[in-house]
Amino acid sequence: MAPSSSGFSLALSFAFFGGSLCLDSSVNMSGQRIAHAAYKGPSVVKEIIYGMAIGLAAGGLWKMHHWNNQRRTKEFYDLLDKGEISVVVEDE
Repeated sequence: MAPSSSGFSLALSFAFFGGSLCLDSSVNMSGQRIAHAAYKGPSVVKEIIYGMAIGLAAGGLWKMHHWNNQRRTKEFYDLLDKGEISVVVEDE
């Protein structure tokens, strides 16, 4: 028996964020049960949680970058005040 175009093959597609597949069994003309993949769509709660997690991670990295720049600037001015470094080029 050749596969018919009434959905004999099982098509699966996965979304990057959210979306779930559930198998929906239906009866075709010959009385056989065939499993069809039904895409339910994205989950709004999952999308919000993923967005918040990515936002917090990116914000944390950005904050660490700024803390590092602030530390370097403070160290530079501390060394400059102590006289250990100078911004003036000395003549030889």
